[in-house]
Amino acid sequence: MSKQLGKGGPVLALKSTPHAFSATQSHTFEDPPEPLLRPQKQGRPLLVDHLGPLKAPTEAIATLTSAPMGIAFQSVLACASAATQHLSDVETLSGTAPLSLFLLTIAKSGERKSSCDKLATQPFHEWEAEQAKEYQEAKAQFDFDLAVFETQSRQAVKASVDGGEVVERDTLVPPSPPVIPRKLLSDPTYEGVLRHLETGDPSIAIFADEGAQFFGGPAMGRDNQLKTAAGFSKFWDAAQINRTRAGSEQMTFRNRRMALHLMIQPGVAESVLADQALLDQGLLSRTLIAHPLSRIGQRFIDVSPEEAERRALAQTDLTAFQRRIAALLRIPGPRQDFAPLELNPRVLHLSQDARALLVQFANAIEQQQAAGGNLSHITGFASKAAEQATRVAGVLTALQDHEAECVSLHAMQSAVSIVSWHLTEAQRLLDNGEVSKDMRDARCLLDWLKLHRRDMPFNRRDLTRNGPSRIRGTDLSKKLLSILEEHRHVRPSAAAKVNGTRTSEAWELCDV
Repeated sequence: MSKQLGKGGPVLALKSTPHAFSATQSHTFEDPPEPLLRPQKQGRPLLVDHLGPLKAPTEAIATLTSAPMGIAFQSVLACASAATQHLSDVETLSGTAPLSLFLLTIAKSGERKSSCDKLATQPFHEWEAEQAKEYQEAKAQFDFDLAVFETQSRQAVKASVDGGEVVERDTLVPPSPPVIPRKLLSDPTYEGVLRHLETGDPSIAIFADEGAQFFGGPAMGRDNQLKTAAGFSKFWDAAQINRTRAGSEQMTFRNRRMALHLMIQPGVAESVLADQALLDQGLLSRTLIAHPLSRIGQRFIDVSPEEAERRALAQTDLTAFQRRIAALLRIPGPRQDFAPLELNPRVLHLSQDARALLVQFANAIEQQQAAGGNLSHITGFASKAAEQATRVAGVLTALQDHEAECVSLHAMQSAVSIVSWHLTEAQRLLDNGEVSKDMRDARCLLDWLKLHRRDMPFNRRDLTRNGPSRIRGTDLSKKLLSILEEHRHVRPSAAAKVNGTRTSEAWELCDV
């Protein structure tokens, strides 16, 4: 049975009969393996000239790392968001929104993801190092003041009990702990984020150049996935978060900000983008996703004087961006008078021309979400496109001038172009439509086999004991092996032993 999936793509054949290889089938193992999932369409290049103030640093990082332009841009945009979100909010078509952005970058190993992230985030690490000494001094003073307060409190209680003396409560005020100067978190759980926000900087960023650790770690484990996704979505919305847990103090977190940038490999991305729980909950639809075109095979070393000059200019542009980010980080964000850990960002308003363009963009996106439209299968992403454009425009504005009063038409034009590119990326990455769980599990098993059983035979018992935890079931492993055999990724093996134990049946990977 064939089923049309996505918009205008090829048909992915999903058979309703049991997956079992038969010697009477027309193909042989000399035929190449058949993809388990439909290949992705090729993405379109990033329009670098439409990036506004992010153009120079994006080109600089791409030049210095030889990474795809899209990867460099994602890192630069994420850092710009994290450096401005404590200073301003931005007017939208229906209220205000923070400048916090969530980004997901998909690229295989060797695409220089870590190199891009390292250059873009350098000002954050330097800021944290600068603040560390001041924090240690403030923490020592706080510990002393706290000890004095506790001693005075005990003496006041004793005096009240022994002699009936009355101590005015206002004279005994506990000291406030210093704010932990940490903005970058790499692999936290949702509870870990809340724990940090008790006394930590109220404007944070979760950046991970190995995002598989996040999606495969405790934060997104089976028991925590929905809690983490829902909690992070609240941060994107700048919503109030209440924590009520046995054994810990009840707390309410208001006016905090969080930016997010995760970099993952394509295999991990397939599982993440196919996770119906994440799609239904809304975390993914709040995320600007990109899978930039690869440059592997094109990154030749050039030692010409012209290239040396180009790299020198790139370093100058990168340094200017890093200095600007560092300057923004040193500006204390407005705080609530009654709550020093709560931000009170000023609001960037939309100029008349910027609002008119935003309305035009929102209406065009709405039209394409109708049944049969180009964006009808990604309405979660598309419905947030106008707000995403407003946030990006606010980031571009605050990056250039943190005291600006409004978003200009030029900034909105750049933002609309940027979000349109992200929408196109989401459209093609999710254009496979719904893929059965069996096919996703088969892909998971194939990835595991290529890593752990590339040159050795295996059987169902081996998979049940040692394979990925999600497929450790006799019936399921049998079904998945049949799928892999049918698609010519595995074949029966004549091996008599698997892991030193005799077996009556075994398989091996086809040529990989």
